[in-house]
Amino acid sequence: MSFSVFDMLVIACGLYMAYCAVMMKTKGRINSGVVMSRSLDESMLKDKQGFIDYLWWKLLIVGLLCAASGIFNILFTKYAQDSTAYLVVQLIINGVFFALLIVYGLIVVKAQKKYMK
Repeated sequence: MSFSVFDMLVIACGLYMAYCAVMMKTKGRINSGVVMSRSLDESMLKDKQGFIDYLWWKLLIVGLLCAASGIFNILFTKYAQDSTAYLVVQLIINGVFFALLIVYGLIVVKAQKKYMK
């Protein structure tokens, strides 16, 4: 089986993001390394529950989509027959992954502006 270490990292990061989202919702724990800038702290939130409610499901969706893109990439790599189609699909999958990261970054910045003191 041929796969990329990058795909495995994408899957692991996506699943970790999903895990952090579930922990935010169920236990009220905010993993600052995932949803906050390094210079910000959870104590700086003016409405912690509002921040969690705004962000948790978006984090869950982005995390699951990232993991799915890594899984799809591994599966496509295993079953690809045509090299031209393989290259095009690889570019699309990687483009989707990076677009998800950009969208997630914008969502986090918006949440920080809205809920930070």
